[in-house]
Amino acid sequence: MNTNDDIASRRAHNRKVIIPYRILAFDLLFYYTISYLFLVNVRGFTTAVIVFTDSFYPFFKLLLQIPTTIIIQRIGKRNSLVIANIFVALYVLATIYAFNAFILVLSNFFVAVAFVIKGMCESTILFDSLEPNDNVHEEFSKYESRSAAGYYFVDAFTSLITGFLYVVNPYLPLYISLIKEIFAVIVCLKLKDIPTENSELYEKVEKKPTAIEEAKKYLKNLSQAFKFIFKSKRLRSLIIYNGLFASMLSLMVTLRRSLLDDTNVSSEYFGIIFTVLGIVAAVSSSYTFRIHMKFRNRTLTFLGLLFIGSIILSGLVVVLKLPLAIMYYIMLLMFSIQYIIKGPFYTLIKQYLNSFCDSDMRLKIYSANSFVEYITATIVSFVCSQFLLHYTNAETTIIMGIIFGVSLVLLLIYMLHHVGLKPEDYPKEDIDYKNFM
Repeated sequence: MNTNDDIASRRAHNRKVIIPYRILAFDLLFYYTISYLFLVNVRGFTTAVIVFTDSFYPFFKLLLQIPTTIIIQRIGKRNSLVIANIFVALYVLATIYAFNAFILVLSNFFVAVAFVIKGMCESTILFDSLEPNDNVHEEFSKYESRSAAGYYFVDAFTSLITGFLYVVNPYLPLYISLIKEIFAVIVCLKLKDIPTENSELYEKVEKKPTAIEEAKKYLKNLSQAFKFIFKSKRLRSLIIYNGLFASMLSLMVTLRRSLLDDTNVSSEYFGIIFTVLGIVAAVSSSYTFRIHMKFRNRTLTFLGLLFIGSIILSGLVVVLKLPLAIMYYIMLLMFSIQYIIKGPFYTLIKQYLNSFCDSDMRLKIYSANSFVEYITATIVSFVCSQFLLHYTNAETTIIMGIIFGVSLVLLLIYMLHHVGLKPEDYPKEDIDYKNFM
């Protein structure tokens, strides 16, 4: 078989495997709905310890950017994904048997390794598996949407039954999740690396860069991005906004569950509630364009202020000890608002970061944006864990909402004259990245 036939065969094979793989490996199943309950009620951890150990996750992701890039270059995308899925399994296993905070920190290291590699490889290996023609981007979107839809459907079903499985045996959902990760590893082994023009399957063979050269390249790209960011008030504002907002979105994953647990919501209802919220998020994502068209350059302000209010109110109704029916109604309404905001936010912030730059500079800006986001998320989680040592979960939610609110309002005031302008209204240093290459 000649080189072109071999490559075509590998691509066709991967296209048969990629959707089942993505459904299994997109994210954890049978886990998130009850992980907080398991750690608090079975393993005996406090919310403060959980949030503190979770703060290591973005920190590890930051540290792992260069090492994982080098690993992927050395062993290929497919082998790297096999390692990533093994590390997800180790994460679940460590959670099951966590008996102290160190094990939880270690589990966050495992999952950080996994999702840094997944973020770099999964979409890339799909794109490599498509035939290079004029419709390749449409094909990519089709495969991505089909696999995502398949995952969300399975996730909705598993979330619905996870709470009931937890009642039967609190370990049962986690063991099922672990078995699912083992299947993900097995399916991942069926994927094949698609050779690039620097591969040995091509006539042209180039010397691969050394680990030091890879590290230097990454740091150079990061340096160029920050050089532009420091000069561009527009880009600096967007990256700080994303760091704050994404950090609070991540933190609220734990705080929402702590509020429900504090108000004695049963594990069965946990599953039902987060199944409904997941559907709400999926539906809201389809309205991203409408939200942008309605609010235009006020979109980030609208999303930010709505999110601040939902955080503070969700904690306030618990502190005030309102009648249960009213408290549950308001709290679930606030959670729904947070999920409605979540989907459009991630899409819109990428859209705004993409503006005024080409693909090369876009990758550098994404690297810098991730760098800032990971640092901010680490700080926010650590600060929250310290408040949790002295205040209740509801009081801490209000405090974090106020701190986030004040920070975001000050940033939004600054952004009034630097973001959402017409291209001709921006100073040259805000959008002319070419001078910083």
